[in-house]
Amino acid sequence: MEQKLFDIELAYYILCFVAAFVLFFKLHKDGEPPFAVLGYINPDAAQSAYGRFFEAILFAALGALIGTLLTIPTSPAQAIAAGLGWTGLLSATNSSGG
Repeated sequence: MEQKLFDIELAYYILCFVAAFVLFFKLHKDGEPPFAVLGYINPDAAQSAYGRFFEAILFAALGALIGTLLTIPTSPAQAIAAGLGWTGLLSATNSSGG
């Protein structure tokens, strides 16, 4: 019996989460951080290593939920693309000043 989250296989949600999480840190490393909610709540916390890690967890969890609900992936590749797409979209929106 497969586990489901909002009629989506849990494995696809996890793949989407991991893709968003990894791309979040890659963008930070490249100097192009994606949209950061924690920075608006507490800018000092967002600068710490723990704050960045918590931000990545929050961002990836929210992104995976939105990505899987919008795309309803039916394969691992689609789940990974949904996670990467979520992070890339918000990164582009943030860097363009939107």
